[in-house]
Amino acid sequence: MTEIYEFYKQQVVFLTGATGGLGGCLLYKLSIVLDVQRLYVLIRGSESRALERWKHTMLQQFRHIEDRISTRNIVLVPGDMTKERLGIAVETLCTIEKEVTIIINAAANISFRAPLLKVVLDNCLPALQLAALAVKMTRLQHFVQVSSAYANSFLPDGPVDEKVYYLSSPDDAEGELEEILRTGTTRYLQGFPWAYAYSKQLMERLMTARFPNLPILLLRPTSIGPAIAQPYEMYGPQGSCPISTLYARLMQPTGGKSVWYAPTHGHNILDEVPVDLVANVLLQHVHSGTRGVVHASSSYYIPKTLEWILEQPFNYLPPHWTARMATPVFVQDKRVKESKEAKFYRIGSRAWEFRAPSSRCLGILDGPLKLGLSDHNIDRFVELRIRSIFYQNFGGEEYPIQKAEGVGQRTIALAKL
Repeated sequence: MTEIYEFYKQQVVFLTGATGGLGGCLLYKLSIVLDVQRLYVLIRGSESRALERWKHTMLQQFRHIEDRISTRNIVLVPGDMTKERLGIAVETLCTIEKEVTIIINAAANISFRAPLLKVVLDNCLPALQLAALAVKMTRLQHFVQVSSAYANSFLPDGPVDEKVYYLSSPDDAEGELEEILRTGTTRYLQGFPWAYAYSKQLMERLMTARFPNLPILLLRPTSIGPAIAQPYEMYGPQGSCPISTLYARLMQPTGGKSVWYAPTHGHNILDEVPVDLVANVLLQHVHSGTRGVVHASSSYYIPKTLEWILEQPFNYLPPHWTARMATPVFVQDKRVKESKEAKFYRIGSRAWEFRAPSSRCLGILDGPLKLGLSDHNIDRFVELRIRSIFYQNFGGEEYPIQKAEGVGQRTIALAKL
């Protein structure tokens, strides 16, 4: 266990996307749990805006973040991923190029509604620009690019392996990019549930083709859920956990039916993994020196079916409220019109198996970087999640919710900070 901590204490890390869900969790783990030598954090906008975001999402942990900023263990780097040289001042960029040993790009536009050109400009071009800068970094040992398991949602149901998939033979990712920048679309888009998923797929192919000698680790999380432990139980900034957003929609008192096309009657796995387990998978693989593609899926956690997920609000909300909610119904006839939420969360009825053989090489750790679930009660966790979402969206004095920050404070104590 001490080996991985000693490894990270010698590292200088450049992190993007730190005000997002996964990025915020990585900020906490890298700076506070692992105590890296230095953490450069790219921030878009003002420093005060980033600080306010962390204070809002990690209230009890915020003073530790402030302390490390004051001692320059955390260095805030103003910039913009969409601009030349990431919008970083020349002198600062030169320092970063000389010092950084690990890059983690967790920045992304995760909107499922954004048009193709927008997500390509946000998710492909900045990642490629960062990779081009990384080539110049003399001390760089690891380049981590966060992708998405749903980058391969064009595949049929069944196994999805830890490899880069191609849309044509020979592959023409450069031609696709040129077509999108010129016309705003591509014929391949129709095979994906959202433009976001295609943008990640295109990025993977472009990056691995352009930078074959870069020490790349492509991390593909499935749907990211709230934390089970760190920075605190139930951590997950609003909008960062798709299934939490789905729960909020399902809780609307609309009545009627929520119709889902589900050939397996809802028995398929709707894959979700807690954000802190995603961070742990990433950090352990970096320490192990893994290259290539790695999945972070519910194989590290507890696989749950679509049916199970849709049942949970009915298990934990007041009967007078659930009586006003739409009742989930599964159909096998594609001609039946689906509900809006089913159309939007099109992956809900799919049945992929995100294989993760790379996990076999990871060590068994205790403490903040563990992957085990020995002290995790899934029923209590789901109850807290459902009632928290209900309280946040609809209020209700029936279910006073313990503030998550209190749980986070206990987690800090357990981490022996």
